[in-house]
Amino acid sequence: MGRNRYLRQKPLTAAEQAYFLRLNFPGFSILTARNHLECVGSLQPTLISDAYTVKIVYKVPVRPQVQVLKPGLRLAPGKTRLPHVFEGNKLCLHDVGDWRPDRRISEFVVPWTSLWLAFYEFWVLTGEWLGDGREPGVVKK
Repeated sequence: MGRNRYLRQKPLTAAEQAYFLRLNFPGFSILTARNHLECVGSLQPTLISDAYTVKIVYKVPVRPQVQVLKPGLRLAPGKTRLPHVFEGNKLCLHDVGDWRPDRRISEFVVPWTSLWLAFYEFWVLTGEWLGDGREPGVVKK
């Protein structure tokens, strides 16, 4: 009997997530302990972009939290806060329901982070956020 697509898939363990991260991003440093994963690595969203050191913290099965460690995130001229971030400047990468714990961080969260950084760089230059989505805490209409 085939899998029922309506049944929830089993969450990937921290060790499984670490395995896939090592395969796809061998330059990342990764620590795991039971159901907890922390990794730090460098991402460069485009060929002309800065390289960013990012930290991903994942406690199975809760949504991974991502922060930019360096360089420090700047504000666009005339802006008073960063767009699409949670408290503590943790990046808002997706909407509710886009992340599931059976998905690979290496295939979803890391690419989403790189895309966020590309939108961020354009925002710093223009003051306009071109990424899709909504600000954290704002309810969809």
